[in-house]
Amino acid sequence: FFCSFTSFFHHVMGGGKATGGTVDLSKPIGGNIQADLLEDCKKRVQVESFYMKRCLDDGKLMEALKHAANMIGQLRTGLLTAQNYYQLYIATFSHLQYLQTFIMDECEKGENITKLYELVQYAGNILPRLYLLITVGGVYIKSKEAPAKDVLKDMVEMCKGVQHPTRGLFLRNYLSDVTKDKLPDKGTEYYGEGGDINDCIEFILQNFVEMNKLWVRMQYQSINVDPKQLAKERSDIKLLVGTNLSRLSQLEGVNCDIYTNDVLPRVLQQVIDCKDRIAQQYLMECIIHVFPDEYHLNTLDTILKACCELQKGVDIKSIIVSLIDRLATYASAPESNLPTGVDVFGLFYKNLASIVQERPELPLPDILQLIIALLKLSMQCFPSNLDNVDRLLVFCSDVLGNRSKDEVIANQVSKQIIVLLNQPLEGFKDILKVLALEHYPTVMSYLNYNTRKRVSMDIAKTAVKNKTFISTAAHVNCLFEFIAPIIQDQEDQPSLEDLDMEDFEEEQQLVAALVHLFINEDLREQSAMYVTARKHFASPGPSLSMRISYTLPPLVFASLRLALQLKDQPDVAKKVFKFVHETITGLSKAEKPELSFKLFVNAAIASSASDFEVIAYEFITQAFVVYEESITDSKIQFSSLQFLIGAFDTMRCFTKENYETLITKTAQHASRLLIKPNQCRAIYTVSHLFWTESYKDGKRVLECLQKALKIADTCMETDISL
Repeated sequence: FFCSFTSFFHHVMGGGKATGGTVDLSKPIGGNIQADLLEDCKKRVQVESFYMKRCLDDGKLMEALKHAANMIGQLRTGLLTAQNYYQLYIATFSHLQYLQTFIMDECEKGENITKLYELVQYAGNILPRLYLLITVGGVYIKSKEAPAKDVLKDMVEMCKGVQHPTRGLFLRNYLSDVTKDKLPDKGTEYYGEGGDINDCIEFILQNFVEMNKLWVRMQYQSINVDPKQLAKERSDIKLLVGTNLSRLSQLEGVNCDIYTNDVLPRVLQQVIDCKDRIAQQYLMECIIHVFPDEYHLNTLDTILKACCELQKGVDIKSIIVSLIDRLATYASAPESNLPTGVDVFGLFYKNLASIVQERPELPLPDILQLIIALLKLSMQCFPSNLDNVDRLLVFCSDVLGNRSKDEVIANQVSKQIIVLLNQPLEGFKDILKVLALEHYPTVMSYLNYNTRKRVSMDIAKTAVKNKTFISTAAHVNCLFEFIAPIIQDQEDQPSLEDLDMEDFEEEQQLVAALVHLFINEDLREQSAMYVTARKHFASPGPSLSMRISYTLPPLVFASLRLALQLKDQPDVAKKVFKFVHETITGLSKAEKPELSFKLFVNAAIASSASDFEVIAYEFITQAFVVYEESITDSKIQFSSLQFLIGAFDTMRCFTKENYETLITKTAQHASRLLIKPNQCRAIYTVSHLFWTESYKDGKRVLECLQKALKIADTCMETDISL
């Protein structure tokens, strides 16, 4: 009976033919013909599936299998592109699921599934035969009439009969889909007599290896097809291959030891042996994304060494950056724990150096991206380890030093270097830690002037934004060496005619703000910080006179504040006032006499508050010298005198003789103003200085008021006559 049964089955199933006749199947066709052909195949699938379901409803299993074979026969076409073939496969897959459900129901009713499993192997064409074999095989495993491991081994071996790349890939994908819930994994109903985790791994890896070989072969299946088109088609169906790795990662029985010793070595061996750029790129990315981070941490050296063996043209940068980013995210999670026996940074650093050495063709932007990713990992995983950061800066400096100047200053490379240098600023949020990086300025030195200036601005902004206090003269010196492009003139800077004044003003105001971050409880050390700052501010250059008008005034006011704190240390305070005097005198190069005048007057006020009459008198004297020699504009003269008169009202340290000399001098200057209204206002304002709590001279007050009245009358008469 069984022989006649199989003869009949072979007879009725021998005619499953693919659409397309004798057309060369190695050359997929394009244009509208693809759409028409796909639609025709899908219609045939619908027709055959309709008859299959009707036969199943009537209990005619043999007839149903014949129509199923004809339906599957549409998948024998070689005319469709991979994307269109996928649509045809999906249309067929849903109907095969219906057939499998029916067979499972029949099996539960007592149908001999073993004989049916043998029977379908007599189908005339191999592709329908194997699809039906897998469909029935899934039920066969479910019935437990044979160990799952034996059925799985039989099916995966039988699939070797289809070696056409596209057809073979989708056939093996169907095998993977049908068996995904029937593997003898730990904790499943098939575990034990049906097999163990080793059988699961063997089945999936064997299927993976064969699928990858077929996928790689797609690139070389026809010499008449554009390689870019073939690469695109391969990219469209790459998930079919990657699904196997996903299945491996989902096995309950796979732990870190099994992954390390059994799974990863075989997967990497296949990746390396295939010698295909597209496959290596995708599969390495799959390995990184589908397996747990804990596994990667324990196999880090193995993965990185495998990266060194990949083909030229593989984007190693994206693979390693992806791995670094995953581990950095994992390390930053509060519940994560890095293994103590694994030097994560050291392994990455060692292999990064090997990759750069063995692949001299690696683009400089790619190398910099790798360094940036590793720098980010170090700061997230080891935030207190500055040595790691400095090692990367040394490595970066060496890489840049081995490249041409044109390559280093290229726009894309400069952007990457800026990102690299900003990582410590953003990660540490503490400028003092950045200042501890010895080779930070070395990397900066490879940038052009404008880019160095931009990095310097970022450093200064970080310090001001985070209000990081600088407490030693050494730190001040180091900070100003880091941001030298915005403090001192550089050899490669543009001429003053090309200077953008808005940007220049912003830079200098930012530098001025840094002065107020110099704070130390030891006032002597604070004084030393100001001295250090002035040395940098006074560095010679074409733009010196422009810079000091922004940077020296805050230094003067900070020093005056310090001097007031040193009242109980008069010797030190006097040295600070001397420093202030020298600093204001140095402002003469800025050719801004009004600013120098007001700074001298402010210094006199501070000296008076400290009861240093001689020093205060000297500051006022210098203010008069500036007034007489440099301030020529009448309006500025008037405003300066008003400022000076207000300052005298607050100073109480002068003896009667000195006070009288100074205010008399002020009155004389007031009477010499050219603009009569301003002269009048200045004289009646200066009259207040002759009548204070400590000095009263009614006669001089009367003289001032009478003179002011006389000038006012003159002004009125002039207005009336006009």
